[in-house]
Amino acid sequence: MPRKLFLNTILAVFLCVFSVQIFAEVLTMGSALNKAGRQRMLTQNIMKNYLALGLEVDVVRARDELDKSVALFEEQYQELTEYAPSDTIRQSLSKVEDLWFEYRTLAIGKVSRENAAKILDRNNAILAACHQVVLDLEAFAGRKSAQMVNTSGRQRMLSQRIAAYYFAQAWGFRDQEFVVEFENAKAQYGAGLQALVGFDKNTVDLRQALKKVEAQWQFSNTGFEQLEDGNYVPHVISVTTTGMLKRMDAITHLYEDLDVTLSAEAVAANLER
Repeated sequence: MPRKLFLNTILAVFLCVFSVQIFAEVLTMGSALNKAGRQRMLTQNIMKNYLALGLEVDVVRARDELDKSVALFEEQYQELTEYAPSDTIRQSLSKVEDLWFEYRTLAIGKVSRENAAKILDRNNAILAACHQVVLDLEAFAGRKSAQMVNTSGRQRMLSQRIAAYYFAQAWGFRDQEFVVEFENAKAQYGAGLQALVGFDKNTVDLRQALKKVEAQWQFSNTGFEQLEDGNYVPHVISVTTTGMLKRMDAITHLYEDLDVTLSAEAVAANLER
């Protein structure tokens, strides 16, 4: 029997006989990684939109996004808590909850420079806590393709973090630490994009989608360079980083699907041996 036909037969048997429980678990892990990664993004999206309200940039959209992001964070937190497959992950989620209540209160409260400063101050802690949940899930999954779900999901977060620290500087928060955070976020986004482009299991759809993101990233950098001359274009940055977020969200879903496919193929290969 040809090797390809044999593998397909084994995979079909696996899915029919063993699979309802195991295959569902793979899908659930990919979805959990995606949602946990989105939690990181939402912390930055909330900060970005709060600062946008302070700058009066796209006010209607910023208010709508802020409210929806707060609601989605809470909804996904409940889903992740119900799913959590280990004590380590449950403990990490508990740390997120401890930080979330104050962060949420500030985000939905009065828009002021004082509260903006508090959000900027507390942002790194809740981001780190959310990131730890992703790392714990990735370690539990133990797959290279799961790392790509993490990396692409992190790109979503970085697009919003870049915008947030750009807005912070535009609003007058120009302490060196905020400049450094802005530059670090840009560097991390570029490095993450290269890691995704270099993944040897990328599908045709992924390669095409990533090529578009590369072009979009080059355009965005043109706007960032104007900061050096003290010229701020927050509306342009708002639009471009929102576009980056949408493209990376679609790519993360593609990696989630790829993770399922590669996991099933790995099981079939083990059965063949």
